[in-house]
Formats: sequence, structure tokens, C-alpha cells
Amino acid sequence: MNRTNRSLLSAFLFLSVSLYAGWSFVWPAGVADAERADMFFSHDSIQQPKVVNGSDGQTGRDPSLDPSLLSAMLLAKDPVQAAVQFSRTLWLDGSMNNSPDVVILADPQDKPGALAASRLLLFSKNGTMLFTGKYVTPEATLIELVRLRPSGLASQSGVQVIAAGDIHQRVIDQLRRLGLRTERIQAAAPEALAGAVDAYTAQLSGKHNRAVIMLPLDQKPFSSSMLHLLKEKEGSLLFVKRFFIPRETFQALEQRDGGSNIYIPGSLEAVSKQVERRLQRYGEVTRISGD
Repeated sequence: MNRTNRSLLSAFLFLSVSLYAGWSFVWPAGVADAERADMFFSHDSIQQPKVVNGSDGQTGRDPSLDPSLLSAMLLAKDPVQAAVQFSRTLWLDGSMNNSPDVVILADPQDKPGALAASRLLLFSKNGTMLFTGKYVTPEATLIELVRLRPSGLASQSGVQVIAAGDIHQRVIDQLRRLGLRTERIQAAAPEALAGAVDAYTAQLSGKHNRAVIMLPLDQKPFSSSMLHLLKEKEGSLLFVKRFFIPRETFQALEQRDGGSNIYIPGSLEAVSKQVERRLQRYGEVTRISGD
């Protein structure tokens, strides 16, 4: 599938998510949200891609980067199968000329961590995400990785798989036995993983991204404003709590020498005014309100 067709498919998939999965996702997932997500992934159109007229409005961005699609995967009753199904839709034949350059592996049980790991896709041409457990990779994911055979990130010596999160070494060994060039970004907590991903992407690009999306860990609903901001801003993702800024978040902000553009998609119930004032030491802070 060429890039034009992917852009067209993105429009259809994005519309499907809005229609079938809805914009507002609860984290952790409620029953209704999981049913909406499963309705999206069980819909016939996801298995038989349609070409539609128009564009998704993204400049060169693949549908695998869409936060709404990732949210739908994470909310599905079986996130592993949902991610595999999406991958099989996007890369139909699994040939060398029709495969992602990298696959990001994350644990779907750690939803904030999986979202932080997804920002690694901003630095790939056409990467995607699959899911693993902490100690073992599900068979469905392994089969899909073998089918895809990612081409590898040229900037990272051909790395094909990046496992990000609280993932045991035995998972890495399992992947390497399959002949997959695998790296691990190890971190137990979401805020630590977000900081590690920020450092990794800064290494890839040669500098830290000035745009920083500051997600509130204490806010359960993933609102439309949060998803829209993640879609529109190719910035780094870091975490805060209502009355507390984690050490890893401070460390990432200090690398930017006070020149950050910080976006907070959340109300005062999610991120307090005190935290907002502390963040202002590191740059301009914009609070994005919404449902």
C-alpha cells in the first residue's frame, strides 16, 4: 500500500473511530467504552479497507499515529488482537516493500505507558504498535511480527522492534531469537517511561522538542481535547499529577533551558493552578479545556 492510499485509508479509519468508538474514552475502560471499541474492530470495513475521496488533513502522518485509533485498541476487550487486526489491514501482504520500518511493543495493561511509548512512532516513516505482556509476548503478536518483518530504522542501525515499558528481559530474548533487532526502553512507571522516551527521541532528532504535552495522570476520562491535542501536536509527552510534578518530568523539562511550549489538556480538577505555576518556570504554559 503506497503512502497516498494510506492517507486515504486514514480518513476512513478516523471517521470509523469517531462513529463506532466515540471521542471520549475512559481510562481505565468502562464496559460501554470497551463495547464501542470492540464494535469498531469487529466491523467488516476494518477487514476490507475502502478507498475514499479526501484527506485526513495530516501532512505525511500515518493512521497508526492517530491517538483515537490507539485508544480504541487499548479499550478493546482483547487489545492484542485489535492491534494485530489493524496491522493486517494496513500491511496486507507483509512483503519487504509493504511493511513498517519499526514496531513499538507496549503492555496494554499500562495504558498511560502505552500512550507514552506511541510517541516513538513520530520518528518512523510508517511504524505501528503491537502489544506484549510483561514476561511473555502473546503468540498472535509474535506471528504478526514474523509476518511483517519490519525493515528497520536506518537511524538506529536497523532496529526493527522497540519494547517500551516495564517489560522483562525474557521478552527481549524471545524476540531476538526470532531474528528481530530489538531495543528496550525500560521503565516501571508511566512518568519514568515518558521521560525515557523523551530522551530517546531527542537522541534520534539531535534536540529536545520544544512542544510538550503534559498529560494529567489523575484524570480518568480521555477527553476529546486531549485526543485532539495529541493528534495535532508532534511534541513530547510527559505526565503530571494534580498537585505534584514527578521527578522524571522535571528532568525532561530542564533539558529545554526554559524554552518549552507546554500544553495542559485538563481542568483544575486534573492539574492544579499550583502545578501550572511551577510549570511556567520552564516556558509558556497553555491550558486546553474541553469535555
